[in-house]
Amino acid sequence: MTAVTKERSFKDGIVVLIVLLIGFQSFPIIKVGGVFKIYELLALTLLFIEIAFIDRFKFANSVSLAACCFFVVSPVISYLYSNIFLGYPSGFFYRYPDAESFKFNYYVFPFLQLIYMFFNFTAFNAIVISKYIYERFEKILKYIVLIGTFIAICSLFALFVKDVVILLPSFIQNKTYYNFRSSGFSQEPSFYILYQAWICLIGWYTRHMFKKYFWYLVMVINVLSLLLTFSTAMFGFVLILSSAVFLFKTSFKIKMGIVFTLVVLLLLGYFALLYFDLYPVFEYIFVSKLSGFLSVPETTTDSGSYRSYTSSIGIEIFKDHWVTGVGVGNSMYYMYIYEFKMGIREFGEMLSPGIFPQNSFSCVLADQGVIGGLSFLAFLGGALRKFWINKNKSKYNQMFLLGTLFNFLAMLSIAPAYSLYLWVFIALGLCYIKYYNESAASEGNGYLQTSYKK
Repeated sequence: MTAVTKERSFKDGIVVLIVLLIGFQSFPIIKVGGVFKIYELLALTLLFIEIAFIDRFKFANSVSLAACCFFVVSPVISYLYSNIFLGYPSGFFYRYPDAESFKFNYYVFPFLQLIYMFFNFTAFNAIVISKYIYERFEKILKYIVLIGTFIAICSLFALFVKDVVILLPSFIQNKTYYNFRSSGFSQEPSFYILYQAWICLIGWYTRHMFKKYFWYLVMVINVLSLLLTFSTAMFGFVLILSSAVFLFKTSFKIKMGIVFTLVVLLLLGYFALLYFDLYPVFEYIFVSKLSGFLSVPETTTDSGSYRSYTSSIGIEIFKDHWVTGVGVGNSMYYMYIYEFKMGIREFGEMLSPGIFPQNSFSCVLADQGVIGGLSFLAFLGGALRKFWINKNKSKYNQMFLLGTLFNFLAMLSIAPAYSLYLWVFIALGLCYIKYYNESAASEGNGYLQTSYKK
């Protein structure tokens, strides 16, 4: 085996492990000053390999090029700007004199965020160009579902019996305790729902890989764990699934049948809420929190209004540093300046040292300015365009389109953008499209016709 072959084989193994382990976000971890996930350490290893063999590096496609602008070029520009023109954020440390831990160190933290962005791009691009993944695509999808099911079982066990993980030493887990919400191995349910929604989607589209009754069991476990996140983002997921009937090619009869089924399910759900006296819980999660998130907040008494409040501060930071932003991850050093300038009449949750804009789009604008914002839109728009124009070529393209739409929606309440779990499944979809289309081009139009399964 040649050195190049060994290198490629090692990289293939790392890339597959990143995809499979992306659900292990708060356990197991390595806590040394900061929190490092297993898949982040794998991505960091991949970054070192790419640097060592930079002469063989290649971009997957135009989406990867836009991703490079977002994850590499823009962060470097904003980092240099923040260090040269903004300098040390002494006001932050006057405001929070106890913020002396590793995670707030201004000389370490901003540079660390650069490294995070770099290995995000490296992992993203490596997944997209991995022919190894494409050749074993369905097998990898099956493993993803099985691992996701294992995490869902652990999550349900923690919810109804005992959360064993949280009892483990803090240097190998970073979980938060929730006594009535499913959160998987994520820090909180709002992060877990993104991963679990992908697991449910992939499970649905890979039902032919499992025995009938085992698949039913797998889907019941995963859907139940998804529902029990009690996340407001569930509303967006249901909305996207409902729109699928109009996005893809189906007969009018099937469209009407699905619409009728959805109406019946909504009515049954409504009467079930009334019968079990759960409507107040539903109203808080899907009405109060959602309206608080979508409106200009005057209070921070619920998580929806608080997220809206921090997102609004992100926009204010962007207005004052609109060209390059304040540096990737650095918005937390400037949040306090706007704390009492946002028209909040009643404070529930207050700002704390580690808070940043809890909206990916607002956070990107605050951290990277218009340069990062435009490259972010080019990156996201390019990926979405790929899925859209290929949506009727394969059932898996449909799966990735729905998942990516939910990904974008979830990012309205998830930040920061250097979180690798935001990008792995999108990269997996782009990998499938790349090699599927190449195979179709080499084998002719007949390939498309025989490979597409409705």
